[in-house]
Amino acid sequence: MYFELTLFNALTVCVIVATIWLMRYRFTASLDSNYPLIYYVALVLYVRAYEGEYYNYAIFSAAVAALFLRFEFLGGIFLKFFRAAELLCHCYIVYRAFTLINTR
Repeated sequence: MYFELTLFNALTVCVIVATIWLMRYRFTASLDSNYPLIYYVALVLYVRAYEGEYYNYAIFSAAVAALFLRFEFLGGIFLKFFRAAELLCHCYIVYRAFTLINTR
């Protein structure tokens, strides 16, 4: 497999690394951290720069789930639901990023 290092590929690898880091961080650190919000700002800027490559509703629903988790409006089953929703969106982001690297 041939891999050409372009700006798009380098940024996409950074998105993969940051997403995997955030997936781990969500389950090991406290929920009231600002790092996930900084990640989502950077992710939204990345997605808007390469319009049409990602499903925007998945990205924005993950950001909304992160806001719900950050400001602790919920607990119990609702907390688990929003964590699961965010985790599914992260899995989509990593999967789509890998497919974009392989197709370009």
